[in-house]
Amino acid sequence: MAEDGGGGRHWLFNLFRWMQIGRVTVEPMTLEITVGPPRLAINQGRSFLVTEPDGQIAWPTYNGLYASDTRLISSWQIFANGQAWDLLNSGNIAYFAAKIYLVNQGFATETNHVPAGSLGLVIGRALDGGLHEDFELVNHGQMSVRFNLEVAMRSDFADLFEVKADAIVRRGRITTEWLSRAASLRTSYVNRDFKRDVIVKVRRMASKPVYANGRISFDIKLEPGAKWHACLLYDFGNGETIYRAPRVCIDKCLESKTAKRLAGWQRSALKFNCSNGEFHRFYHQAVEDMAALRLPIEGTDELEYVPAAGLPWFISLFGRDSLIVSLQNALVYPDFSRGALDVLGRFQATERDDYRDAEPGKIMHELRTGELAHFNLIPHTPYYGTADATPLYLIVLHNTWRCTGDAGLLERHIATAEKCLDWIDQYGDRDGDGFQEYETRSAAGYENQSWKDAGDALVYPDGTLVKGPKALCELQGYVYDAWQRMAEIFDARGDGDRAGQLRLKAKSLFDRFNQSSGTRHPASMHSRWMATRSRC
Repeated sequence: MAEDGGGGRHWLFNLFRWMQIGRVTVEPMTLEITVGPPRLAINQGRSFLVTEPDGQIAWPTYNGLYASDTRLISSWQIFANGQAWDLLNSGNIAYFAAKIYLVNQGFATETNHVPAGSLGLVIGRALDGGLHEDFELVNHGQMSVRFNLEVAMRSDFADLFEVKADAIVRRGRITTEWLSRAASLRTSYVNRDFKRDVIVKVRRMASKPVYANGRISFDIKLEPGAKWHACLLYDFGNGETIYRAPRVCIDKCLESKTAKRLAGWQRSALKFNCSNGEFHRFYHQAVEDMAALRLPIEGTDELEYVPAAGLPWFISLFGRDSLIVSLQNALVYPDFSRGALDVLGRFQATERDDYRDAEPGKIMHELRTGELAHFNLIPHTPYYGTADATPLYLIVLHNTWRCTGDAGLLERHIATAEKCLDWIDQYGDRDGDGFQEYETRSAAGYENQSWKDAGDALVYPDGTLVKGPKALCELQGYVYDAWQRMAEIFDARGDGDRAGQLRLKAKSLFDRFNQSSGTRHPASMHSRWMATRSRC
């Protein structure tokens, strides 16, 4: 928008002028904005828990406890003598922890009737490796009560992709084992060499639990004013590793490893102060929100991160999303870029694989680790169906170098960058017309492979779907930007000839683009690049 000085305002003015000249009549339209049903979500690393606001998971549902793209808990409910609880309030106390405040509905016991609202139940949950769950019961009534507190849970071990598609297929076998002496419930799923476990251990309980009919039950007796406490620890297993739940109760979860990492992240992020208190709170909330999307990099001390794409369905490694988020956070936390460059470089394609839309030098789109990916029923191992991640990798490399001044960054990633440049030349321009285009070769591939990647994202004015190959405007802009930035990198490395070649290629693309688009502002692509190339 830099070239016209008015940005969106000029565009809007021209639209209204066009409407007047063309005598176009625009009917009033009401836009309904919906945000979906309320829910309570916590997450940490590659695990997340999404429930109703009252902390329950009522089957059938998309909600559940997920780890590594598998739903470990698909139904979770809590009862007092078979009666449900009523919600008072709930919310997050951190992105990885939440509290739910419940009161009882009225119910009968052998000796008396327990009035509604006389029992208070606080459920606290924290994710850190596994899930820690606290129950804190208080008798606010004037008489003693005795009843069964029952926790009903089920596991379907469904793949995240099948949950999203509402098309769950049972492939393996689920078994459940209750160890009374250890107060431990182990539910396992096995399909050939694919294994998942969730082990629920009862700890710090004031009364011994039993298990029957799919429910862990506690026989509870409470005098007026008395309290009762128990912890449920959910450990996650994948056949090789057990991810253990934090052992500390919810009141101390803000002293856990995850909380300490969050504090370290907040200290390392850009410090910002201003007189506008609302904007100050907004900024610090945004920093904490970004902390929730950090994926620890495998093989490190878990102090290096790459950004995930979003909660709940996209807590995984993505190419385009991780790179764009790294660009957006370059001023606040440039180490996101370091993590994204490292990890995505490791997964750079080395051979052509049509099922995964992979070609030598291409940067991946999405990596999954669930059952469908394990058995190659989906191509996400990883999947390479993105046309923009490869030039974006070059853009992020240059931007990170400029933001940090770290010349060693170029040395570490120049080989990856060279392969990205080769891919742009050999595979990005599929028909040799000088423009970048894409088209899936996979029977399970994505029809659209830019940031508008929904299956119906690109349509003609009459609503007909656009078929490939597709040469989107933003792809040309990304490649133009990447070539210009890499020319600057080669200049810094003393390779002026290579820099000159890239600038000539960029100018050629620039000229072809403006000639083909018939723009009245032939300097538009270049001026946009100059305005946006680096703001560090």
